[in-house]
Amino acid sequence: MLAEKANITVRTIQRIENGTDVSLDTLASISNALLVPVSELFERIEEEAKEVKIMDMSKEQLIQLKYRQTITVSITLLVIAAILLVMSILGVEINELASGYNITLSWLAWVSLLLLLIALANYYLGVKLNETLDQKYPLTKGIKLKEKKERFENFWQFFSIYWWMIFPIFGFITWFISFFNNL
Repeated sequence: MLAEKANITVRTIQRIENGTDVSLDTLASISNALLVPVSELFERIEEEAKEVKIMDMSKEQLIQLKYRQTITVSITLLVIAAILLVMSILGVEINELASGYNITLSWLAWVSLLLLLIALANYYLGVKLNETLDQKYPLTKGIKLKEKKERFENFWQFFSIYWWMIFPIFGFITWFISFFNNL
């Protein structure tokens, strides 16, 4: 299983278990699979020259991971802002131009475009951005930036985190009811 996650052969894992030296690239792959810095793979290192190389690689890996996280968050925020801007401008234009049955079709087109933009953003952020960052920061290739969250045990635990969602949902329901009352 470790061999699959690290994209190395089982034989390489066996060599490591037997104490054979391996390349720093292999160590980087294993550390990425285990989600730890390279330096944490060793309790102690016998050779001082190798220890220096591994510590330098570990520091570089942490620096690259920080850069990768910063770029990912920045580009994600830019994509979200662009989607909000485009959809807001389009929403205002639809509101001004459409009337009667035409408004329903216009809003259906707006929702369809919103879903399309979300799908394209998800593809770009999930695939294209990761490919680009893997090339730019090779020591972080395969590291998951998001940790798995624990499941909620009950409604109150969920509510304590997402209580703020009541306001946009309530606002939408209020708008929706008033929209159909005005028809």
